[in-house]
Amino acid sequence: MDRFDLDQDGTVGDEELASVEPPARWRRFGIRGPAILFRWFLRNTKRMAVLVAGVVVLAAGAAMLVLPGPGVIVLILGLAILATEFAWAERALDRTSDTAAKAMTSISGSRTGKVGLALGGLGMIAVGVVVLVLLPKYWMASIGLFIAGVVGLATVHPKAQQWLADRQHATADRKEAAADRGVAEESGDAEAR
Repeated sequence: MDRFDLDQDGTVGDEELASVEPPARWRRFGIRGPAILFRWFLRNTKRMAVLVAGVVVLAAGAAMLVLPGPGVIVLILGLAILATEFAWAERALDRTSDTAAKAMTSISGSRTGKVGLALGGLGMIAVGVVVLVLLPKYWMASIGLFIAGVVGLATVHPKAQQWLADRQHATADRKEAAADRGVAEESGDAEAR
């Protein structure tokens, strides 16, 4: 390391690493050097970990759409994990949670919908317990059914109903504000011409 001037923290700066000419065999493949690759991996470790965790949770949610379990909730959770690092995931999370809130509000808006959710939740909990007792080797499926039943029951709760309604109103307000900004920007463009 005697060819480099170390920074105050004992590291080599990016500019110095970039100025060093890589061996000819690396240049053929466009590789600048192992130190630069290593730094890139260090800088992006969190992002890669979030990507892997988010994709795994999304895959589990997709599987739960056809298997017993709270598939939509797990999909939303996977998008929430990915949204911590990726803007596209944040947009997808907004669309997905808005659609889920609208669907839930429309279902639970009537007495029949609330009764159906409550009976469905209780039924899933009961089936989950029966599967756990009679078929203990399928304990994962029983836990998925139990969680889905609890979530179904939770959506009937008045506080959950209020949150869903607030979420739907916030989405409508956000879309209206975006439309107003779009109209204002278009009129500003027209005045600039």
